[in-house]
Amino acid sequence: MNKARLQGLSAGIILTTTIFTGFYYSAGIIEGTTPTTEEAKELLENEGFVVSLPIEEAKRTVRQSKDADKEIKEKEASKKDHSIVSYTMEVKANMTTSEIANRLSKEKVIDDAAGFEAYMNEHDFAKKVQIGEFVVTNNMTYRQLAQTLTH
Repeated sequence: MNKARLQGLSAGIILTTTIFTGFYYSAGIIEGTTPTTEEAKELLENEGFVVSLPIEEAKRTVRQSKDADKEIKEKEASKKDHSIVSYTMEVKANMTTSEIANRLSKEKVIDDAAGFEAYMNEHDFAKKVQIGEFVVTNNMTYRQLAQTLTH
């Protein structure tokens, strides 16, 4: 092969690659492959993940650490006044901590579903929840509830 043919072949390869690249980007083939922020958030929530902004998480952590002792004392005081509620919690596959917290709140086992969900996420219990039936009561602390649901 002589120099002129090799240069012609190289120019043809470059021209063909340029044409394919132009069609690829102008035809919209890559559009829709990258999800928007809302689509990504919805996809993650459907998979059982909890999505929050770092600022929200930092505020929640600070608020929880300040109010943790206060909440424990209030919860202990309120439990002394109320009767004991026992509930058999059935955790199914792909059940999120939000669903668990809402069910426990509905059954009067916990008072604050959002607080329990935040506790589970903050202490990495949310990833360790087991499938099965668990007997829980309203006089259990968040830690005891979390340990029951993860063992």
